[in-house]
Amino acid sequence: MKNLRSYITFSSIRYLATTCLAVTLTFSAYTVLAAEDYYTWVDENGVTNYAEKNPLGYQARFVSKSRTFGQRIATPTPALPNIPDEPSSVNEVNPDAAIAEERAVIAAEIATAKKSNCSIGKKNLARLEMFSRVRVTDQNGQTRILTTEEKSAKENEARQIIKDNCAA
Repeated sequence: MKNLRSYITFSSIRYLATTCLAVTLTFSAYTVLAAEDYYTWVDENGVTNYAEKNPLGYQARFVSKSRTFGQRIATPTPALPNIPDEPSSVNEVNPDAAIAEERAVIAAEIATAKKSNCSIGKKNLARLEMFSRVRVTDQNGQTRILTTEEKSAKENEARQIIKDNCAA
């Protein structure tokens, strides 16, 4: 029986090293080629999304090799409608056109807040109706169970939140 040294030769080591180097170079070249341009944005649920094409309805950030991915987008920014500029004199400013963009941003923020409040109200009401005993933590950090009156008041409050925020 031959020992292990008779099987390991300089040429077999060189072959193994060359093969490992070739595989490493292939995978590193693949990662360089895989670094394509893409778009990133945060949707209304706060989820960061990535895509090869610019999404409709969102103001996405373009990321490329020269403009790399940096800080995270804090809040979703819906795409704003293009407001055509009407020809006017140089010194004259149309106040309606000047605030139209701001109105669109505020309307989008309100719609997002209402959607979130609607979801929270539904979850709260479902939990209040589902469980007979509901534990809460008070301002002192102590846990206690809601009384029947407190639970009924919380259910009415959740119903009012749903009425106010879930309208179509």
